[in-house]
Amino acid sequence: MSENEATTESLYEPPPESNDITEKARFFYPKLLDIQQKGHYTYRRTLASASQHRVTTVDQDTGAKRDMLMFASNNYLGLSTHPRVVEAAKKAVVDYGYGTGSVALLSGTSDVHRRLEQRIAEFYRCESAVVFPTGYQANVGTIQAMLGAGDVAISDMYAHASLIDGVKLSEGTLKYFQHNDMAHLEQTLKRASRFFKGKLIMVDGVFSMDGDVAPLDEIQKLAKAYGASVLVDEAHALGMIGASGRGSAEQFGLEGQIDLTIGTLSKAPSGIGGYLTGKAEIVEYVRHFARSYIFSTSIPVSVAAGLIEVFDIIEHDTALKNQLRINVEYLLAGFKRLGFNTFGSSTAIIPVLIPDDIKLRKVCKALHERGIFATPVTFPAVAKGRSRIRFSVMATHTQRSDEAIPLSQ
Repeated sequence: MSENEATTESLYEPPPESNDITEKARFFYPKLLDIQQKGHYTYRRTLASASQHRVTTVDQDTGAKRDMLMFASNNYLGLSTHPRVVEAAKKAVVDYGYGTGSVALLSGTSDVHRRLEQRIAEFYRCESAVVFPTGYQANVGTIQAMLGAGDVAISDMYAHASLIDGVKLSEGTLKYFQHNDMAHLEQTLKRASRFFKGKLIMVDGVFSMDGDVAPLDEIQKLAKAYGASVLVDEAHALGMIGASGRGSAEQFGLEGQIDLTIGTLSKAPSGIGGYLTGKAEIVEYVRHFARSYIFSTSIPVSVAAGLIEVFDIIEHDTALKNQLRINVEYLLAGFKRLGFNTFGSSTAIIPVLIPDDIKLRKVCKALHERGIFATPVTFPAVAKGRSRIRFSVMATHTQRSDEAIPLSQ
């Protein structure tokens, strides 16, 4: 491989300094075209079907359609096409139309939205909940509203980008601790206590790139010891961990005790939106001060209606959750048997380390050609040298789906 080839494969190389704000785009665009022409561009592949464990894709150059095995969907429980969910959404479209026409604080709140918020609070055994248009907006808006001047957010270094962006939009300060390192978290809390007023610890319940779990019980103990609040992003934990699929708090016996539980409605719930749940006083404060909530149109009533069914299914359908766990254990065992580094994942997010970006794109291209839809993850989503293919497991996969594994040997 030539030095030039290696350079052109890097989409995120810093552009040269310029007084023209559009220069970065001119620097980036040829690199993008080069990767696309080589057939190494694996983003924005087009689906002509529902996002299930098997999908139909459309080639954007030829228009040809093909069936593929999906390992890149967050639809962990396969609920996007569940008959109860689809029927509830269809009925709501007929009854309420396809859009709300307003932000939630004005005329964009329906009785269905209120029932969804109540259902989420009941599910988490909390006092109240507020639904945002997206999970990203839930994180950004909550942190922006809660973190003030003189406060500090102490984030796991692998926490989701939306948590970090929320701090940037607030008046607070951001500090990091090493991933899942409780000794380093305690050191950071000790130092922060000397210089800051309020302290907020931020973690993912299940980390989106490595698939491992935050030790929430230890984090909660440290928070109490140092007078800090805890925010847990349950985006990838909902429906995946905990005996009833309630996520990290249930997993560690801390239901109703976490200060700020935030999640998305687009992963296991397979819809769109985000939420904050907790004490009523906190929820109502965020509802009235989170800019991403105040100035955004509410989610369609049809989606809210489908999501009410989703939370009932997650809570009561043990077969789906059990099958997801069986599939995760089966695929993890297969990867480990073949000698792949899966970063200690124990969840439906299974990363396979391929640190060389050129090799990574070639492997993804080969998988695509063999009918396997899997996603490469490179810098800046992960650190340089830690690129990987991220396989997302679904409850609807069968053991024949493991035919994907030997293809990457």
